[in-house]
Amino acid sequence: MSYLVLARKWRPKNFDDIISQEFITRSLKNAVSTGKIAHAFIFSGPRGVGKTSTARILAKALNCQHGPTPDPCSACVFCTEISDGKSLDVIEIDAASHTGVNDVREIIENIKYLPASARYKIYIIDEAHMLSQSAFNALLKTLEEPPPHVLFMLATTEAHKIPVTILSRCQRYDFKKVPVDKIRENLSSITDAEGIDAEEETLYTVAQEADGSLRDALSLMDQLVATFGTKISHEEAIRILGVLDKALLKSAIEGILGKNPKSCIETLNLAIEKGINPKRFAEDLLRTLRYAVLIKTCGKEIVADLSDEDKDVIHNLIAGESVETLESLFNMMLEGAESVQRSFYPLPALELTLIKLATLVKTVPIENIINRIESLSGKIGSVPQQAPRFEEPRTDYKKTPESGASSKTNGTENKTEAVQKKPGSSEKSQSELIKFIKSKNAVMGTRLEQAKEIVLEESIFKIVFNRSLHPEYFRKKETLNALKNYLSEFYSGDTEVEIAESESSPGNDTEKGNEKTKENKNRIHDDPAIKDAIEIFGGRVVSVKPKQKE
Repeated sequence: MSYLVLARKWRPKNFDDIISQEFITRSLKNAVSTGKIAHAFIFSGPRGVGKTSTARILAKALNCQHGPTPDPCSACVFCTEISDGKSLDVIEIDAASHTGVNDVREIIENIKYLPASARYKIYIIDEAHMLSQSAFNALLKTLEEPPPHVLFMLATTEAHKIPVTILSRCQRYDFKKVPVDKIRENLSSITDAEGIDAEEETLYTVAQEADGSLRDALSLMDQLVATFGTKISHEEAIRILGVLDKALLKSAIEGILGKNPKSCIETLNLAIEKGINPKRFAEDLLRTLRYAVLIKTCGKEIVADLSDEDKDVIHNLIAGESVETLESLFNMMLEGAESVQRSFYPLPALELTLIKLATLVKTVPIENIINRIESLSGKIGSVPQQAPRFEEPRTDYKKTPESGASSKTNGTENKTEAVQKKPGSSEKSQSELIKFIKSKNAVMGTRLEQAKEIVLEESIFKIVFNRSLHPEYFRKKETLNALKNYLSEFYSGDTEVEIAESESSPGNDTEKGNEKTKENKNRIHDDPAIKDAIEIFGGRVVSVKPKQKE
């Protein structure tokens, strides 16, 4: 006896054997039970999901010796003939090889004859979308009003190629891909019945490679049985099928998430040594990143194409990654996979894609940044503001006769950094004064800004400088007169100017300033708000500048 392939040997015999098409089978069983049978059907969907098998089962249900019945016996002469393709009243036509109008005309001529022995004469037209436009036109009238003993069943993988006029005359059922779990379960039961020893992981791999087609899965299993016999190891199976080992995929993902481009390239080289095509590597890596995004956003249960073990592996790999980072990786891999598929040099294109993925900067969710900034703002706002300190006025000024006026100091008076209120004028700050003078004379305003102390007492404007900073500039007659004019304009009145120098040595001042700057730096580095800001934005403290006087 010749060998019968698994796909034919295990072809469904009744509606309950059709896998993952429950809505369609329930509708057809109810139609048979109630006698409300349409005169024409269209079964559309992907390859290998049971379209032609369903048409045959419906033909058996209508012509069964014990029927019409939703559960054909598959044992009577009518059921046996239909199953074996020998029935004179159930005619299967391959539209791919019978595309012309003459073939349809032959059908039209024969439908007027009654069935030879069965209840109904049934025409099953496979790959119906291959019929020519003229053939479809010839079939229109017959499909709309066939004789009561004739039924048409059109099976197609491309329903969009069938004219709308044909679709409107038929009852349409859309088949869907079979889930991986369903295919694996079916393979498991078939291998057990056939005495084939295959690992669970191998069955999952075959089911994934079938891409929703149960017939393809059985064909792949036939290929493995023909190669290795009834005992199939997983390593041998993935080598024959050209499938990328999951351990290599895991290693590639680890290299990408670990920012290790060298590890990614080493994994790719190992896959190439095992005979994996770069295009296939890119496809599998893209599919894995898709699973990662789905598991991260929707949970493990949303992915039906993986085993629980594989889902756990991916879930653990991406536990510390943000959704935004995974989306960026997926989008970059999607673009890279398209480039690999189009390229005349797929291996270098894939290598560059892996390097880009492994060097991609991780993306931080904007919500996290906003929340941390708000937290940082709260910490900054909670830091108590230091009250202004008032110091005793200095008495070691060296008065200069060129100033044209002298100033008396009182030991009980406090020094103030702000320009004091002059009688008859509103209080104005030192920063406003310097800004005003800068608008008139930028050089003078800049030098005045570097004064150690500025005090307005009554009508005398006292400026204190360190010995090394600008006192000689302000002693010049033209500079002094210009300053007086600016002050008179700013305060709306006459003002005398006094230039003084600090008695403290520049060296001591510099040393004290350096100590104070160092103290400020240490205080700023230890500030919790500054620490949080550095952590959020990944920066560092470059320099510390004193707060501008107001």
